[in-house]
Amino acid sequence: MPTKAHANSDMSALVKTAPGSGNLALMRYPVPSIEDHEVLIRIRAAGICGTDVHIKHDTFPNYPPVVLGHEFSGELAEIGSAVEGWSVGDRIVAQPHKGGCGVCRYCMTGQVEICRDKRAIGYKIDGVMAEYVSLPASSLHRIPDALSFEKAALAEPLAVCVKAVAERAKVEPGDHVVVLGCGAIGLLAAAVAKASGAARVIVTGTERDLTLRLPIAEAMGMDASFNVQSGSLAEFVRKRRPDGADLVIEASGAPAAIGQAFDLVRRSGRICAIGLTAGDTVTVPWSKAIHEQVSIIASYSSNWTSWEAAIAMLVSGAVDVTPLISGRYPLSDYETAFDTLENHEAVKNLLLP
Repeated sequence: MPTKAHANSDMSALVKTAPGSGNLALMRYPVPSIEDHEVLIRIRAAGICGTDVHIKHDTFPNYPPVVLGHEFSGELAEIGSAVEGWSVGDRIVAQPHKGGCGVCRYCMTGQVEICRDKRAIGYKIDGVMAEYVSLPASSLHRIPDALSFEKAALAEPLAVCVKAVAERAKVEPGDHVVVLGCGAIGLLAAAVAKASGAARVIVTGTERDLTLRLPIAEAMGMDASFNVQSGSLAEFVRKRRPDGADLVIEASGAPAAIGQAFDLVRRSGRICAIGLTAGDTVTVPWSKAIHEQVSIIASYSSNWTSWEAAIAMLVSGAVDVTPLISGRYPLSDYETAFDTLENHEAVKNLLLP
């Protein structure tokens, strides 16, 4: 029989209640039930992602009514009857989905994160901006007592960056790296590059990033930051690396930055695309990319190996996410938490249900 550690039949949850901009509400919501292979998780910290902001404004796909959120840490509150190796009270993070279709080539080759029918939490099915969430035991990753719930809540965006930067773009020791964009993903991508042995990492932003985000980049150990509105980024990079950067990580999604990446990368260098754009298409200098033999590497979501590496980086201190955590808010103060992010007064805010 499952072991239960909760008594209430409902919980507080932040819900996208209907299509359209806004339509967020904190409400009483049923505690999710679990299947035999699932666990019920008590949420201890949930991060607000840029995707959540887009869902708020209805500029990212969503299927209301749905509980928001996919970045989190927590502890097990109930164990399904078929689950082995886990106990109530275990401290965990988890991959943010309930699996894919199970039969496509991506599921069959261990790439469930890009299955077209992946049951992703926070926009397709209920997520983690609530007191509880249910997930399959196969999605769980154990975290040690030494890792705080707050830091562990950033394992998901860090795993996204590990997959993109370390696994797909394959940053190498000695690489000179430029990161375009200094939001949470840009800063974490820079940290992964540095932890993987990059010799120099430059993080870029705009004037509105001078007071908060670019200083955080330097606090996290990056070698330089640059305000793209203050002068020529290409000249700044080439004074330090005449051939250009070995790797340019595009984490902003801004069309101008995407185009600029091709001016910053060296011949036979790599561009790693992580930032999502507002539109479906972006103009790029395609012929230049061919003539200069540039590798363009796109990456989406995270996988099992990137999660294990991300947790190891957090535990060892190879990546210190402390400077990124701007605020901690109860669910009841979600509006302030969202507003400060949208006003560029924060990098990563946590909700503590």
